Amino acid sequence: MPVYAEIISQPEPADADDIALLYPKDSDKLLAAADKGKLILVGGRFNGRLIAALTLTPIHDGDYQMARLTVREITRGRGVARQLLIQTFKQLPDDLKSISADLRSAPGLVNLFSDLGFTQVSTYWRWQRPQH
Repeated sequence: MPVYAEIISQPEPADADDIALLYPKDSDKLLAAADKGKLILVGGRFNGRLIAALTLTPIHDGDYQMARLTVREITRGRGVARQLLIQTFKQLPDDLKSISADLRSAPGLVNLFSDLGFTQVSTYWRWQRPQH
């Protein structure tokens, strides 16, 4: 099941419907914030449909916060979150230096984040962009 990540700012109607399935309580708010550039909404696409998503919010000087990593229930347990994260790393904003994520409400993601190079710092997990 290959999942491809793409930044969603002005979605087509079908994409907006998929975002509403992923975030039923606040999809309109997230789409509006993405359209205004206040956050980056990254969608995971499989067979033309968005089946997963996450948000990246710029905090300060290249530091971003990742939140709302969501996979449609029917596709969970198939490596979708891993693929979405790996594909997201390939298209990060140029100014991004680090990503932090609070996994306290999602302890099942700790191993995945650790495998992808995040390290625990206090109550957050942090990933640093490799220096070239």
